Amino acid sequence: MSLQKQNKAYGDSNNITEKLRSSISNGTTFKLFEDDYFIFELIKLLYDNSLDINTQVEILTVIEQYACGTLPSNSFDQVITALLDIYQDSHSASQTVASQLLITLSTLFLSNDELLDSDLCAKFVVLLTDVISKVNNVTNRRLRACCCQCLSQLVSWKPGLLWRWREALIRLVKEEKTDVIQDYMVLLINVISSPDQTEVLDQSYDKSGKKTATPSNDLLSTVSQVMDNMFLMTPAGLTTVVCSIAQLVKTNKDLHPTIFKALMLQYMSSLDPNIVFLMLYIQKEFRGQILSSSEERTLLNRAMTCVNLPSLSTSTRLIIGQWLLSYLQDEAINSSSEFMLKDMSPVVFDPLDIHTLKLAMINSCSGPKNQDVSGNLHYLTQLADTTGGARVTCHLFRSLFLLVTTRSSQTVRSNVLRITKKLFQNFPHLIPMMVDFLRAVKENQPHEELHQEILSLLHDTVLSLAIKTLLGNYQNYLQVWMLSAQDVTIQQQKPLIRLLELVQEARYCALDDWSLGSLVLTICRTMILHHHTDLLYTSLGDLLYFMLDSYSDCDIRDQARFFYTILTVQSDAKAKELLAATLSDSLRLGENITDFFPGSVVQTKPAELFALKEAPLVWLRNSCDSEYTLTKETMPVEFPKPVTDNLSDYWDTLYHLQTVMICNFTLSLIKDSDYDFLVAISFVLSNNKNMAVLQDSCLPYLNKGESKCVHFKLLPKLPEPMTIKVKAQFGFSNKTYECDLVPVTFELRDFLQPFPWDLFNIDNKETFFCHHWENYTLKSKEKFLGVESVKILQCSRNVLLKVWEKGLVFTKETEDGDICTDHYLFFLPPRFHLLFCTRTRSTDVVVHIASDYWPVLGFLDEYLEQVSKTS
Repeated sequence: MSLQKQNKAYGDSNNITEKLRSSISNGTTFKLFEDDYFIFELIKLLYDNSLDINTQVEILTVIEQYACGTLPSNSFDQVITALLDIYQDSHSASQTVASQLLITLSTLFLSNDELLDSDLCAKFVVLLTDVISKVNNVTNRRLRACCCQCLSQLVSWKPGLLWRWREALIRLVKEEKTDVIQDYMVLLINVISSPDQTEVLDQSYDKSGKKTATPSNDLLSTVSQVMDNMFLMTPAGLTTVVCSIAQLVKTNKDLHPTIFKALMLQYMSSLDPNIVFLMLYIQKEFRGQILSSSEERTLLNRAMTCVNLPSLSTSTRLIIGQWLLSYLQDEAINSSSEFMLKDMSPVVFDPLDIHTLKLAMINSCSGPKNQDVSGNLHYLTQLADTTGGARVTCHLFRSLFLLVTTRSSQTVRSNVLRITKKLFQNFPHLIPMMVDFLRAVKENQPHEELHQEILSLLHDTVLSLAIKTLLGNYQNYLQVWMLSAQDVTIQQQKPLIRLLELVQEARYCALDDWSLGSLVLTICRTMILHHHTDLLYTSLGDLLYFMLDSYSDCDIRDQARFFYTILTVQSDAKAKELLAATLSDSLRLGENITDFFPGSVVQTKPAELFALKEAPLVWLRNSCDSEYTLTKETMPVEFPKPVTDNLSDYWDTLYHLQTVMICNFTLSLIKDSDYDFLVAISFVLSNNKNMAVLQDSCLPYLNKGESKCVHFKLLPKLPEPMTIKVKAQFGFSNKTYECDLVPVTFELRDFLQPFPWDLFNIDNKETFFCHHWENYTLKSKEKFLGVESVKILQCSRNVLLKVWEKGLVFTKETEDGDICTDHYLFFLPPRFHLLFCTRTRSTDVVVHIASDYWPVLGFLDEYLEQVSKTS
């Protein structure tokens, strides 16, 4: 099918560009290319001379990105031929379009290996070489650079492709005088250094057709010519060329590493990271063959100067330091690098990453492995002891791990033990890092003595803590017991007794949540896996029995019952086998899990759930009340804290206030329903980012004609209107059904709760109101932490007094009694405030609004309109 026919078959091409841009923004461009004719529609647009340059480049870029993976193999030839034809017509008009055309063509060739051996590829190569042959043409130098780069890519995929042009390339490099000589040299080096060329294709034919070896001095002269022109190259191009030449030097005896000496001496003072890397790379590859010992010292000192130079960015200093560290870790070099130790000493102005890197360098360059270098950790240790910062501690333990794994001595072990103990006592939130450090030390190499000593210390320290202290930070402290439970040398009876006391205290304080129970059961499982159950039977049994009997979370009770059954019914070997299989997908039991337990092994099928299109249930919301509780824990709220001047004590208490919204519903069966009664009615509320479900509700049965009350406990996170979808599941006639109920909606008025004055010791309500008003208006203007607004309502004062009666704080009247000002304060769960100051005029009411939750303004207009219409 011809290109014209294909275009007609596809449709009108005027909308192709718009459709293409739309698909790019939606991420669905690949779907357009599923139609084989779409690419030809794009090519058709490229023939249009009126198309602007940016659109042409955009189309060519899309073809390059998507055509390679979706175009059928039998269409490549036609597409490439069409693009070559476009290039012949338009390359003189715009070098930008021509360059993108060549890049697209190169990508198409590289995506199909068979095309590299075709006549089309040969034609394309001739086209490219014809362009680069016009040296010193300033006007098209960007196009010539693009051609050189395209040829370099083709050569990297098909070595030997340009071997017969090497003499011409050498001549072009000699003649080229513009800034694109770098691209010519990169191409030349790629041609002569391709793997297959130096060994197989390093041959030429004389006029009689006989093979004659290419003279080795040709390669030497070519490399020498390139090396003489290195000063014309950018650091990135220089790195590419020199690394390629280094590979040639390794494989060719006629090339000696001394060809790099002039280059290295010339660039020795450079601060460019590419150049520094290049110098270190060449010196490491050909150490002792290029630079003398004194020159090598100069090079290393220069690299170290870059690491110490504050004017360089941290990332640049860090990457140069990593290269230098890699160079110094060579054993042959390490022995002669102690002269750099003075320059490697960290200073207080170094960023943490640089500080840690210098410590690694010092460790690498310091003499014998038993030499103590832990004194260099003084600054990091003091900083961690003072601040307890997680990032500082992370770098400290990285350095400690390096010392432990490379310099095993009693001094190092003593320092590690001292630092770990001090941080553990002062900053419990750093315990996860200490646990990770211990795991890494144990796994890296057998340091059983150090690992055992530190773990025993931490284990005993946690045992000595008061129960309330342990409960207040159990997420961190229990990680120590989780690790010590894996050590067979540490007795577990005392930890089990303390765990029972911990769970009992949590149950008494109503803090026995899923997180605590999961951690405790994980420790129990680890103990069963690593210790004999005969030793743990009594203490572990008491703990598990209490949890299965009294723990508040249903999932934790079920898991505790499972572990208790394993402990009391099965042998130690069977218990370990069963728990190991539940931990790893790669382990499989040789028998059914029910065979481990007495009783029925009849396999039961889950009940089929029948979905109903129409719900037989109807429910109405009766009320929505708030319940306030002061907790020991801080209740997190993901919203900036406003100005709290003169109210700091109040805010400290407020952050411990938990607000629970209790929604009450009346549920009944529809009168004309086919169901006389329902059993086991449960409700499933959808997840909402601004509202969490604390307590579900269920009914054992519901008869037709009766109504029952259902209530849910919800924990609001942000006071914004929302809709929560609800499903009801119930049983009838030995079948289980599911249906959608009317969603639960929350509007702004549902969150306007009377302020809980009884919970806070507030002596003067008027002063309390004024402090809030000033903090959210006057003092928050520059910080954008509070918000204020004004609204005029066409209603009387009595309407507002009736609706907002519970929120009224105080009222002020003018001396003549004509103007009355009312002040209202409402609490927005979980910790926000909404204040109204209303001024009554003859025909309307001016409402001044202030709040510490600025998004509330988006919902106030609708709410106030509803209030003003209240009769």
